[in-house]
Amino acid sequence: MRNKPKWIAAIGLLGAVMATILVVSTAGEPARKADEADIRKAAEALALAFEKGDPKAIGSFFTDEGEYVDDDGTTIHGRAALEKAYTEFFAKRPELKAETKTDKVRFLSKDTAVEEGTFTVRAKDRPADATRYSALYVREDGRWRIAMLKEWGDEKTKQPDLQDLGWLIGAWELDGPEQYARTSYEWSESKKFIVCKFTITQKKDKALFSTGTQVIGIDPAYGLIRGWTFSSDGGIGEATWTHDGDRWVIDSHATLADGSATSAVNHLTRAGDDGFTWRSVERTLQGERLPDIGTVKVRRIK
Repeated sequence: MRNKPKWIAAIGLLGAVMATILVVSTAGEPARKADEADIRKAAEALALAFEKGDPKAIGSFFTDEGEYVDDDGTTIHGRAALEKAYTEFFAKRPELKAETKTDKVRFLSKDTAVEEGTFTVRAKDRPADATRYSALYVREDGRWRIAMLKEWGDEKTKQPDLQDLGWLIGAWELDGPEQYARTSYEWSESKKFIVCKFTITQKKDKALFSTGTQVIGIDPAYGLIRGWTFSSDGGIGEATWTHDGDRWVIDSHATLADGSATSAVNHLTRAGDDGFTWRSVERTLQGERLPDIGTVKVRRIK
């Protein structure tokens, strides 16, 4: 993926190798099955080295002149350079989860094989990042090693994933100067949607200000994360969620119960596991500009 963080490229480098854990050989003869088993063992050992944060062990899975090439042509050449890249990555290693899908493995000769597939990585506070890859393996002194790995972005892999909002599941509260808001998020039975219930109360007289329900899911017509809001007074709204750096940008449009139109761009920024900040800008009512709402803190109710 173009303009992806450099650590994503480093993760992708490993991920393409890890993908061989699920490799399916296109050849059925016993010799090819044995080779496939050796590649699987190498991938499992490499994954363990990654979990331990051992760049030298990772480098040992590549040939001396092994290369990694990303989609913009950036190349890391040689085992020493690869070890250096991983050393820098592990120094600021994020918490992550990785998922691989191998499409196919082709044996080109007795001692060479190509694996192709998709690698997806999920890091804390970031949306999923998926790339396509092709890894060339060679057998040296009886051991399979990577000679070249190429990785590139693919529009088909850049689909939004509702799991990126899974950290919202639970109850939250906002204790503002004039209002108290409480929201709860839970998965639908199919986990295709996140259902949010909200209640806003006036602090001065404890009068109920607003209640409603919001449903968040993937719009299959456009491949976007959308939210649909239904207020108890009859107002309805729709919003599109997109990720921008470390925050979610929520472009919202609604029709109030009296028929007037309103809109806003809301910024949601995660702050650890138990908090996030909320800011609302570009607010309008019937086309007239309204003041922005400054950043407010929302905390998880444990």
